[in-house]
Amino acid sequence: MTTRILTIGFDACEVTLVQRWAAEGKLPNFAALARDSRTFRLDNPMETLPGALWPEISTGRSSSKTGHFCIPNQLHTGEAMLRATRPSEIDADFYFWTQASRAGKRVAVIDPAQAVPARGIDGIQLVDWGSHERTFDTSSDPVELLDDIRSTYGEHPIASCDIHGETASEYRRLLRGLLSGARTRTRLVCELIAREAWDLFSVTYSESHCAGHHFWHFMDPGHPWHDPHAARKLQDALLSVYAALDEALPALLAAAGRDAKVFAVFSHGMGLNHDGPQLLPEVLVRLGLAAGNLGAAGRLLRRAKTAVTYLPRPIKAVVKRLARSRALAAPVAAAGCLVDPFASPRTRAAFVNNNRCGGIRLNLRGREPFGSVEPGAEAEAMLELLRRELLALRDPASGAPIIRHVQTASEAFGPDHHIDLPDLICVFRTDLGMLEHCESPAVGHVYAPVYHPHAPRSGDHSVNSQLWISGPGIVGTPEAGSGNVLDIAPTILDALGVALPEWLDGRPLSLGDQANTPINVNAGMKPAVTAGELGSETASPVS
Repeated sequence: MTTRILTIGFDACEVTLVQRWAAEGKLPNFAALARDSRTFRLDNPMETLPGALWPEISTGRSSSKTGHFCIPNQLHTGEAMLRATRPSEIDADFYFWTQASRAGKRVAVIDPAQAVPARGIDGIQLVDWGSHERTFDTSSDPVELLDDIRSTYGEHPIASCDIHGETASEYRRLLRGLLSGARTRTRLVCELIAREAWDLFSVTYSESHCAGHHFWHFMDPGHPWHDPHAARKLQDALLSVYAALDEALPALLAAAGRDAKVFAVFSHGMGLNHDGPQLLPEVLVRLGLAAGNLGAAGRLLRRAKTAVTYLPRPIKAVVKRLARSRALAAPVAAAGCLVDPFASPRTRAAFVNNNRCGGIRLNLRGREPFGSVEPGAEAEAMLELLRRELLALRDPASGAPIIRHVQTASEAFGPDHHIDLPDLICVFRTDLGMLEHCESPAVGHVYAPVYHPHAPRSGDHSVNSQLWISGPGIVGTPEAGSGNVLDIAPTILDALGVALPEWLDGRPLSLGDQANTPINVNAGMKPAVTAGELGSETASPVS
């Protein structure tokens, strides 16, 4: 069978590497696809709400309206503890595949990133079978589809890429799992496409995301963790995973049929894990905005709290429960190391998860359960204090500021933004190497390591997003223009002939369709460079 629209998501796949390796002949099928595609460079929320990226791709709606900016662990207004967003709190009707189904289209969606199942879909759904972050339970619609997949293909080999161990053999096992997962996903998708004719078939490959996080230092000679004597297979690991995606393209496009329009979505990219947000909790304590300080004694307790996070997860969970107990509440609060900062009125401002960007939220009276900062003049003064002190933070080695930009949520999104967003967002510089130290007259010297054993990630996200569109009547252009990730959903719906909902924040991109003979999107496709052939190659240096 065939599909009218095939959407392939390459999750956190660094498109500049794809383009370079394609030009070097290492990814021949990506090279062929690029030649046939209209290419759009896309703006994204990577410097405001990075965790909102996939929800914005899937819906065409700004997460400044929905409030979904850190689905695995964020603060929800009216609550004092961070938690994962519940499936019931996400409206699946906004997904582009749901809108297509409602318009009478037959759809299939496989492993959409950070998405929940939609009700009443005319088609099939598989959620969190092999996603990078499995926030929700693995499920399918119809329910028997998951049983069928498990009996035929098994589970995805990598349940969580952060739990892999850090010896050479454990990294090799992670690599084998990612390669096996990508190839199994390809066989699964081709088999599902062959079952019937689809109007829309969407699949997301997460293996590039996991590989970028954990193998970047093997490839990048400029990385502080780089080992030039590491096995060649590990130095080539990221290329091997990208080659497995390249290997998938001929099979996917053949299964979709020569009349399919193909949307290749490079969601965002990957580079050195600079980090920086991990410095903010201690900075806030030093500024007197956390629950307490206690001087040297407080610093020792906060270091102990950090050490606890390194413990095995079951032990850490027990210690966290003890730290939340009434008996320890007072000393923990006095030291400024509350497990739940918003559970105390002594907290004035606290760090909230916001991926690669820093996020700070005020403990605002009338909004938070134990609010202590008055809305209006007091809150505005505190935000300006924070802006000034954050911009004053310097890298001790160079003396350069570590933060490039600070803005309030209202400055970024207007006054009507969702109430769950951070009050202040800061963007850290990426040209100073790993940001593990900072200093200023107000906070002194602060150290917080990037490395953490529960997420030993050497790579983290870059801001590079692209959309490649190919198919009948579409003339390939190296750069057709620019847009926003919010434009992906309306462009797909428009290509399907679905009326666009008024609530969309994106707009359809021009496909530049020509009234000519349909092109063969398989033209020029050939077997990818295999992992075995990579063994004798030298990994290209990172530019």
